[in-house]
Amino acid sequence: MLRVDELVESGTVTNQALKHLYSADLVVADVTSPNSNVYYELGVRQALSPGGTILVAARATELPFDISNQRVLFYDLDFGTDEGFQRRYRQALGLEAHQSENPVRAALNDLGVAPNPREDMASFEREFDWKIDRARTAEQLVAVWHWAKQYAPLPSAGALSLATRLARVEDYATAAAVLAATYPAADTNYEVHRQRGFFLRKLEDYDGAITELERALELNPSDPQSLGMLGGALKRQGRYGDALEKYERGVHLAPTSLYLRVARAGIAVMLAEPGAANEAFDLYQKIIDWIAETPSFVGNYWADLVLAEARWVLGDFEQARVHAENAVRNGAHPVEAKSAAEQIQMIGTAGVHMAQAEGFAGWLVELATSGVLKERVEAEASTSTKMGQLRKTEPYVIFHLSDTHFGTIQRNGNEVDMHRFADSENSDRLAVELKREFDRALATARCGPEAAAVVLSGDLTYLGKPEEFASVHSFLDELCANVGLRRDQVIIVPGNHDVDWTARPDRRFDNYLEFVGEFYGEDLFKRLFPLVTWDFKLTGKRPEPNEIVYLDQSGPVAFVGLNSCIFEDEGHNYGFVGKRQLDNVRSLMPEPRPGQVRAVVMHHHLHPYPEPLKARTADDVAVDLSTIRDAGLVEQRFMKLGISLVMHGHKHRPQLRETSVKSGIGDSGHASKSLIVSGCGSTGVSEHELQHSTSNHFAIIELLRRTRQPGADFLRVEWRQLSLDPGAEWTTTDRWTLKG
Repeated sequence: MLRVDELVESGTVTNQALKHLYSADLVVADVTSPNSNVYYELGVRQALSPGGTILVAARATELPFDISNQRVLFYDLDFGTDEGFQRRYRQALGLEAHQSENPVRAALNDLGVAPNPREDMASFEREFDWKIDRARTAEQLVAVWHWAKQYAPLPSAGALSLATRLARVEDYATAAAVLAATYPAADTNYEVHRQRGFFLRKLEDYDGAITELERALELNPSDPQSLGMLGGALKRQGRYGDALEKYERGVHLAPTSLYLRVARAGIAVMLAEPGAANEAFDLYQKIIDWIAETPSFVGNYWADLVLAEARWVLGDFEQARVHAENAVRNGAHPVEAKSAAEQIQMIGTAGVHMAQAEGFAGWLVELATSGVLKERVEAEASTSTKMGQLRKTEPYVIFHLSDTHFGTIQRNGNEVDMHRFADSENSDRLAVELKREFDRALATARCGPEAAAVVLSGDLTYLGKPEEFASVHSFLDELCANVGLRRDQVIIVPGNHDVDWTARPDRRFDNYLEFVGEFYGEDLFKRLFPLVTWDFKLTGKRPEPNEIVYLDQSGPVAFVGLNSCIFEDEGHNYGFVGKRQLDNVRSLMPEPRPGQVRAVVMHHHLHPYPEPLKARTADDVAVDLSTIRDAGLVEQRFMKLGISLVMHGHKHRPQLRETSVKSGIGDSGHASKSLIVSGCGSTGVSEHELQHSTSNHFAIIELLRRTRQPGADFLRVEWRQLSLDPGAEWTTTDRWTLKG
C-alpha cells in the first residue's frame, strides 16, 4: 500500500502519480471530500488502466452525478466498529481486476479506441505489440507489463517479445512473470516454457527452471536449445553427470551449435579425474580447430567468446584475452560475456587454473560493461542516445527462402517426391512450418507482418510443370493468409528448375510467367514486371528472357528480381544475367532514394563456394559451372546501382559474403560500400537432393537501418536450419550483425 505524497523518488510528483496510477494493480480512491485532485486522478486511472479501482466514501457523502452510478463502499468514521464495511472491503480487495467497474474504459471500448481482448483479441494484440515497440527504457517495458497483465492470459507471441526485451536489461524476474501470465493458454507452447525456464535459471530458481524446461522437452523432445538450458540448470545444481547427458543429446541434434559444444566441453573438464583430463581438453582443441576452419565464424562475437574460454582452459591466457577483446569489439552483450565468465569460474572451482579463474572472469565482465558496450547498455535506457535513435527506425524483416522444389520424378520405376514437407504423422506442410517460424521472428523483431517481405530466389518447382507451380501457388496462398502478408510482399524469381526444358525455346518460361501472373493478379503483375507485355495467350509474343525483371521500389527496400536463367535449357545449364538485362534494370531505376535500401534477388550464386576438389588428370579443368558466368560484370554493375544486398539460392547450402569491386573506371561513390551477398540453402528439397549432412535452411534478414552508415549496425542475418533427423526442429545455427 502506498500514497503518492509519501513517495521518495526522483522526478515531479505529477509524473510519479501518473506512473503509479497507470501501473498499480489496484487503486483505492476515497471520494468523501469534493477534492478536484482526487476526481482528476480517478479519471486518469480509469482512462489509462484496465486495472481495478475501488471507490470508498464516508456515509452520507453526496456523490457527484458522474460517479453516482458506480459502486461505492460507504464506511462509518469509526472504522473499528464498522464490521460491514470491513467485510465488503476485504471482498473487494479479493476480486479479480476484470471484475472492477470502469465506465471510462467501457466507453472507450465502445468507441473502439481502447482494445477489449474479451471481444477483440486481434486489436488487443496489435495494441500490445505497439506498446512493446514504443517502449525505450526498462521502466517503460515494466509499465507495459503492468498494463498488459490485467488482460491475462496474454498472447504468447507478444509476451515472448516483451519478456525477451526485459531480459536484455536483465530484469529476469519481470520477464518470468510476463511469461507466467500466458498460462494456462500457452501451456502447450514449448517456447514459452523454454524461455521462462531460462529466466528462472538466471534468478537461481533452479527447481522452477528444471520444471519449466522439462515441460518444454515433453512438448518438443528434439529441441537442442531446451536441452542446453536444462543442462545449464542441472550444472548449477552440481548435477554434472545429468548436465553432460543433456549437452550430449543437444550436440547430437545440433552438431554445429557452438553453445552446446563448448558447454559439453566445460562439463567434461569438470567431471575429469585429476591428471586424466586430456580427452576433455581435446574437446576444446577440436572447437578451436573447427572455428579456424569455418570462414563464417570470422567476426562472430560468440565464436570469439568461445575461443576465449577454450584458450583459457588450455592455458593460453594471452590469446584468451585477445579473443575476449575481439568479442566485445564485435558486439558481445554484457549478458553473454557474463555467461562465459560464469562458465570459466565454474571450471576454476573444479581445479582448472583455479588461481587465474576469478581474475579472468572478473576482467571479462568488466571489459563487456565498460567503454563501447557500457555506452550501448546505457543507450537502452535513454531515447536521446544513438541507440535510442536507432530503435526509432521501424524494423523490417526479410524471410529469404529458396529451392522449395515442389514436384516429383520417376526413379527406377518409382515416383520420388523432391519436396520434403507434407501432412503426415511426422511432418507438417511447409506453410505450417514457416508460419510458426515467421511468427517467432516477427515477435523477436518487434514488428508485424506488414513490415516483412518473403523472398523466393528460384527453383520453386522441380521440372517447371503447371501442376508443380499449382502446388507453389497453394503454398504461397496458405502462407500469406496465415501470416497476414499481401501479395506485393512476396518477391519471386525463376530458377533453373522452373524452366520447362521440354517446351519450345521461346516458350520455356510460359509456365513460370503464368504462375506469377495468376499469383499476383493482372494489375499487380503489370506493376512488378514492367517489361513483360505478354497477354498470356498462345499467339501472343513472349518476352525475351532478359525482360523477365521484377521491380518494386515502393517500400523501405527496393527489390530487383533478375532472371539468371537466360541460357537455361537441356544443353546450357549455367547462370547468366547479361548486359542487356542489366541495362534494362538501370533504365528502370533512378538514383537511389534517401532512406531506401536496394536489394537484388536472383537464383544462381555470384561467388564460388568453398569446397574441396578431387584429384584430376592434367588436362582436366575444375570449375563450378553453375556460378554466374558474367559474375564480374554483374557485381560491378550492382555496385554502380547502389545495391546493398544480394540474395540467391541454387547451391542448397547457405553462404554469407561481403565483397566490393573497384575497377578504377567510372566508379561511383557507391563503390566504397560492400555488397552483402546472402546465399540461401534449400528450404524445401527432400533428402533425395540434399548432400550428406546438409540441412534444410532459410535466412532471416533484419534491416536495422534504412540508410547505410559506415561502422553502424546495418543488417542482422540469422540462419535457421532443420536437419533430416526424424523429429528435428528448426534451430538457429548462426547469427551475424553486419555493419554499414
